[in-house]
Amino acid sequence: MKLPVTASYEARVHRTGALERAITLDSVEVRAPRSGTEMRLARYFGMLGVGGTAAAALAAGSFVHLHSPGVLRVSRRPGYVDIVISGVVAEGDRLWGSEWWLGDLDVFRESLANSTPRIDVLGPAWFLRIDRDVLRSWAMRDLSVQRMLHQVLAERYRILETVYGVDQRSTHARLAQLLQYLARRRDVLDAARLVPKDEDVLQGPTQKHLADALGLSLASVEKCMSVLRKHGVLASTGKGRANRVYNILRPELLQAVAHGHALEAAWPLPLV
Repeated sequence: MKLPVTASYEARVHRTGALERAITLDSVEVRAPRSGTEMRLARYFGMLGVGGTAAAALAAGSFVHLHSPGVLRVSRRPGYVDIVISGVVAEGDRLWGSEWWLGDLDVFRESLANSTPRIDVLGPAWFLRIDRDVLRSWAMRDLSVQRMLHQVLAERYRILETVYGVDQRSTHARLAQLLQYLARRRDVLDAARLVPKDEDVLQGPTQKHLADALGLSLASVEKCMSVLRKHGVLASTGKGRANRVYNILRPELLQAVAHGHALEAAWPLPLV
């Protein structure tokens, strides 16, 4: 199942503007979703805990698009939030994966002009783009939208702590944790059927990206990747430092390594 790539962002902005003009603090007028894509978007927001009326409004102010590798394109009209649905992006040295929200989430103030940092898309990636004015408008009047944003922020802090936090784990464990995070897909995304599902395949980052994200040397990452491949945890395609595709063959072992288990001591080498 594939969704059509939106042809005209300006057209969506025009429809979103019309929707916003139809909304007042005293009365709310929201049309029913007009397309299968909008229905899936409304279902997605609903599964994040947003009420039905607000979910339909957020869906009407959003669209899904496929982005090729390169710098994330921005609209000339400021004020939007992008959700990474599938793929990996780099923001400085940090790598972010599925359901990471990009943009200004402090919707209770005006967005700062030219405050959006550079985002590099490291492989083919799907994004859900929300008009920030619509998000802000509904967050100011619907507690379910506020709860969703609080949950997003809580998840952001959890990822920063578990993936990038400073601790005493080994290099193997930290790398496995990062790979597991970048390759994950939450059930809510698959249930909403927003984009095609990729089974345990991570695309985009090079080993240099992984090393920079964790503050490790490239040699350390290359050694850890070699151990993971030797034990059949993952397989790679490509050659050398240009490698950008990782097939996770044994996700349960990757999770165990991320939790600190010694791979060599706990599991024998696969039979050849």
